[in-house]
Amino acid sequence: MPIESVAIRNFRGIKECSIGDFADVNVLIGRNGSGKSTILESIYLASAYVNPRDKFYDKEKRDLIISRRTDRGKWDSSKELIWFLTDTTKDIEINLTFTNKKRLRFKIIYLAPQGRYLWLLIPEEIRKADSLGEYDHYNLLGSYVLSRKTLKTEFIPRLEDKINEVYGDVFNFLRRIVLIDSKILSNPGRIEDTTWAEILTKRLDKLLIGMIREGFEAEAEDLTYMPVGRDKVLALKLPKTTVRVDDLGDGARTAILLASILLMLNDTAVLIEEPESHQHPGGLKTIMNFALKMAKERKLQLFMSTHSTELLKILRKLCEDVGLSLRIFFLERDSKGFVDVRVLERIDVDILLKLGLDPRFLDVV
Repeated sequence: MPIESVAIRNFRGIKECSIGDFADVNVLIGRNGSGKSTILESIYLASAYVNPRDKFYDKEKRDLIISRRTDRGKWDSSKELIWFLTDTTKDIEINLTFTNKKRLRFKIIYLAPQGRYLWLLIPEEIRKADSLGEYDHYNLLGSYVLSRKTLKTEFIPRLEDKINEVYGDVFNFLRRIVLIDSKILSNPGRIEDTTWAEILTKRLDKLLIGMIREGFEAEAEDLTYMPVGRDKVLALKLPKTTVRVDDLGDGARTAILLASILLMLNDTAVLIEEPESHQHPGGLKTIMNFALKMAKERKLQLFMSTHSTELLKILRKLCEDVGLSLRIFFLERDSKGFVDVRVLERIDVDILLKLGLDPRFLDVV
């Protein structure tokens, strides 16, 4: 049930942005501060409505949204920072439309410090059928309805079944969404703890070894666990030695960890921030080839932000080979927080690259 479009208001540095006509693989480019990471975070935060905790981080998603960029603050103490210009008088809005034309309209409303933070606008037919009167928002996890005008709340658990009946399919898609960034990829122990039991049980490690041989270590034989003190850590067997994954080069290590996460996913969206980090072109091609094959087999919709022209070239070729659609979006944010989105067609990118121009910087061309 892929995402077709996203509309955002008053979230972080974005006053307003609408972006849509998404493909199987979607790449966001633009200058620093143009809104790339914020768009990824908006989708991730919307997923917290049905799944508030990130199993790979073992943290609340709302806390991660606050702290993941700087490792400071939590929701209860610092949530004002995610409002545009910290203006909490205006609701944050995140609206998702899916390819089945269902639409989820979320709001983050500034209530009491401990108040429920993510509300779904109740479909009009449900609101009328249940005689909810002034109540127009619903919190699934707390089974509370809210009147935006009066800020009154009421506990109505019977609504849960009706909301799930309408949105159950897209909720399942949202529930499994993951955000992969440099922070989680710098925590190999946590990823191992959450993925390797299933990887080994299903012998998915064979896929990882194939990827490692293809792009990082041709003589790789197997993956195993090596005791180090009281711990056991993942290690790569080579013909003459065994090396901890922690001690591999940054490119090989992050590729193994990213691929391990992808092997856990089905029928959802994967949000990847700057997948080119620590990768040479050959390694980047290898991990992207793995990611696209997983996307094809496991029905994953990919969203990536990037500063890499090489990634654009690699993705265009690999998407054609694998049979996935690709769309590249150039973002430009003005001084008032409005984000202009331009879809780059194939010919546009081709011409720019032939001219020696970097499509990330279309605003200065």
